[in-house]
Amino acid sequence: MFRPTAFIAQEWAYYILVGERVITDLNSGERVTLQVPAETRTLVVHCPKAMGGYEASRIDYDFRANAAAYFVLSSRPECVNIQPVDAKAAAALMRQTRERAARPLAYDPAPRATELAPASAPGVPVASAASNPAAGPAASVAAATAAWVDAFNSRDPTRISALYDAEAVLSDTTESKPRIGAAAIADYYRSASQRPTQRVALGERNIRIFGDTAIDSGTYNFFEMRDGQATLAPARYTLVYRNRGGRWLIVDHQSAPISR
Repeated sequence: MFRPTAFIAQEWAYYILVGERVITDLNSGERVTLQVPAETRTLVVHCPKAMGGYEASRIDYDFRANAAAYFVLSSRPECVNIQPVDAKAAAALMRQTRERAARPLAYDPAPRATELAPASAPGVPVASAASNPAAGPAASVAAATAAWVDAFNSRDPTRISALYDAEAVLSDTTESKPRIGAAAIADYYRSASQRPTQRVALGERNIRIFGDTAIDSGTYNFFEMRDGQATLAPARYTLVYRNRGGRWLIVDHQSAPISR
């Protein structure tokens, strides 16, 4: 099984399952050789989601009729395409990847603690820790940013703009001037539904709490499929929050591309 280097979701391992058992992980640029029972009929790949849990891709294949089989994983926004290839194509892929021994794993397929709880009102996401004082302010702010990521990836402009304060400022350095106020920010996200494959995933981050004000800053990566090609746009962000009645709302959002 081959996983050539790809731009999208490059930092995450994929998990390969036979039946219900994870038999190895596979990182970008690697290939792995697996021994599977002859009666195997399905291979499954689990791809970690940005804010917890997994998406699954699968392929049905008659291994009994094929003593050797080759598959290449290619990224798509939800998870991967699993494409069978012949021995000639596999030989070319060997030059693009490094061999890694399969290693049995155990992992928890359940969502992580930052995954979103059900919305308290239609179209408005609420992170599980965002309004829970017992979780601690840093965890609540992390959950608020998780809510923003999930809303952004939903491609629903109403969900995204609902996470901003009425007087918030959004500064995107690709635009000539900042968006100020709820209406301007809602207009900024109105094009989200026209780019259905765009997704964001967090990178490094730092959270600081100053009473009812908090700053979450770091990096994120924007992924998108354009003309059948996966694109990656790394950027830096700063999210400034104010605690409004127990809920952390974004009052200032700055985003700038990272030069490559």
